[in-house]
Amino acid sequence: MQKVVVCGQSTATIRVCERLIQSPLALTLSLEATDAAALEWPRLVALAAIGPNAFGKATSKSLAAADVLIFTDYQAAAKGELRLENIARMRRVLNTAMAAGFGGVVLVATGEAAVGTYFAQRISGLPKTDVFGIGTLALTACFERFLATRFTVPRESVTAYAVGTQQDYALLWSRAFIGTTPVLSLMKDLDAGAIMREAMGVCDAFAAVADASVWAAAVERLLAALTGQALLAPVTTLIERPEGPVALAQPMLVDARGVTLLAPVTGDNAEQEALVAIEAAVRAKLATIE
Repeated sequence: MQKVVVCGQSTATIRVCERLIQSPLALTLSLEATDAAALEWPRLVALAAIGPNAFGKATSKSLAAADVLIFTDYQAAAKGELRLENIARMRRVLNTAMAAGFGGVVLVATGEAAVGTYFAQRISGLPKTDVFGIGTLALTACFERFLATRFTVPRESVTAYAVGTQQDYALLWSRAFIGTTPVLSLMKDLDAGAIMREAMGVCDAFAAVADASVWAAAVERLLAALTGQALLAPVTTLIERPEGPVALAQPMLVDARGVTLLAPVTGDNAEQEALVAIEAAVRAKLATIE
């Protein structure tokens, strides 16, 4: 039975709680929030009455005993002062949890998972393997579905990655495969540029509408990975660079050990240049807080 505490004060907080209350995963679920009533507390309690998983308010004891702390946004948008407020509230919860003896995994399911993951690890001091964000898992699924549809193959035969952040990402065409065949080789006799533009349009449209319900689905899949249904997907982790650490989504193995980098997945020159620009944008956001 996985002990999970959801932290936050936003629509995403509600959606994650709804999803996990009804999840087939064996969970004991608690909510840590400044204003539970604003998060439709009575409705969530009613939902739990007919759901498979227990639900209640978080305490210092439940924070200490949690296997996973899930952070959702505390504000509807994460810009400027609101971004600072999100991190400040995360800091208060993490300080309380660490003081109480928390030693589990932190999963960041916020609109800016790169920013949240960076500060969650720095504040908690937990191993990098135990702090990660939802990253570009959903965008990767969208990219893979596009390729499966475009080439009329089962989705399970496609391996492809969107990397970076939820807002700013690169599609790694140079590392996309159908079975063992590189997708680029399948496009040799096709209009590759048109296909790439179409894929980016599909992914951009998906990113524009992906909301708290999508993040909640990603959270459930990652919790399943932590309890045996291992997953290789781009999640947000802290990456050490000569100029200092940064958080970005890259392909990682998620399993009972947390997150593990099996081997660095690099793109071609153009893809790497795009990632450098994405990293610079993340660093700029971090600099406004540090």
